[in-house]
Amino acid sequence: MADVPATRARITWLEWIGVAAGIVALVVSFLPWYRASDAVAAELREQGAPTWLPVWEGNFLAWFPVVLLLAVSVLLLWQRFGKPVQMLSSLWLTLAVLAVVMILLRWITLPMSVGSGFGLYLGLIVAVGSGLTAFLAFRRDQHTTQAT
Repeated sequence: MADVPATRARITWLEWIGVAAGIVALVVSFLPWYRASDAVAAELREQGAPTWLPVWEGNFLAWFPVVLLLAVSVLLLWQRFGKPVQMLSSLWLTLAVLAVVMILLRWITLPMSVGSGFGLYLGLIVAVGSGLTAFLAFRRDQHTTQAT
């Protein structure tokens, strides 16, 4: 079966959820994703240093999932205002699952002196929500191509 070019004239509600997930991920990225443990936090407070870090001050596994979710938002908007993107739901699903896996890997590999902040939990929820929505869009596209 030949690939059917994407020629949608407007963004569906599933795609708007994907766009919103990328924007929310960006906002959440500035919240505390990592916090110092109680013993280390006391020392940091004495020195006047922050006791938490946003995602942008972490390593690659920390900030790259946010970039992936932002890329999904751009691709979904590009679908409407730019050239059509083929197999967009597949790409969206892949990037969202990769973001979830990377966030979980970063969470699992945190050092003992660092704990997870509420930003990490919110970021994980946003990534999982984007992944679930991408799965629904993927299933919708599969049914659409089978019907034609």
